[in-house]
Amino acid sequence: MARRPGDKSVPGAGHTSSRSAASDLQIALNAARAGAAAVASGLRQPTKVSFKAEADPVTEVDHRSERAILDLLTVHRGRDPVVSEEWGGSLPGSGRVWLVDPLDGTTNFIHGFPWMGVSVALWIDDAPTVGVVVDVINGDEYTAVAGAGARVNGTPIVVSTVKNFDEALVTTGFPYDRGQRVEICDTRFRRVLAAAQGIRRLGAASLDMCMVACGRMDGYWEEDLSPWDMGAATLLVMEAGGTVTNQFGEPVGASDPFVVASNGSIHHSFIETLRDTAPSS
Repeated sequence: MARRPGDKSVPGAGHTSSRSAASDLQIALNAARAGAAAVASGLRQPTKVSFKAEADPVTEVDHRSERAILDLLTVHRGRDPVVSEEWGGSLPGSGRVWLVDPLDGTTNFIHGFPWMGVSVALWIDDAPTVGVVVDVINGDEYTAVAGAGARVNGTPIVVSTVKNFDEALVTTGFPYDRGQRVEICDTRFRRVLAAAQGIRRLGAASLDMCMVACGRMDGYWEEDLSPWDMGAATLLVMEAGGTVTNQFGEPVGASDPFVVASNGSIHHSFIETLRDTAPSS
């Protein structure tokens, strides 16, 4: 398997050339494709469901997809640490780390709702460098390399041009322990609902953020995200010309659980709308 976080970092791993970035992108894309193929094959057969926590399901397909991805990363980037949803791992303080979500939208998968993705990202020194999200149902492949723009199926994408928050269509998700924090989630949701043109809740963070990157949504927010949820899509939004921050408007890091993404033009109003109910730490 690829190296677990905590091992000695690879010398010079914090620096990457355009050639190595292209190589990393191809590896990420191949890995995400392998995971997506595993998920797609699982759609046609019964699958066993268990729960990691209340309202947090996992299936054997999650594990098969993850194995396919990690096997490929092991072959091509075996010295790099990996943080993945099912395998686990801890973020290193610096250097390279792969962030893997083998099935984003497990609940959707279980119910056959056609909104699920596979996300593979490379971060270097807590900054997104390579990101790939594959839409399992539609087959769309979203890719980005830092400084080189964002694409879907090889075609450049850009964020929307909506300037006013009251004209914005935004999307969100809810934490798994929302039952314990229903008041703050409900308050924030109500505030955005009153201020924006509309809200959608689809259930796969990586794809939701891809919708911001390609201009179909104007903004996205969610709290209690894990690094693998937002690892690839953060770069996609940024490289498409958008803005991604934490709830305070600060640059987002892989360990930030609260993520706000937008086309940039509405970001200040978006943050202000969320601010009164955002947690203080």
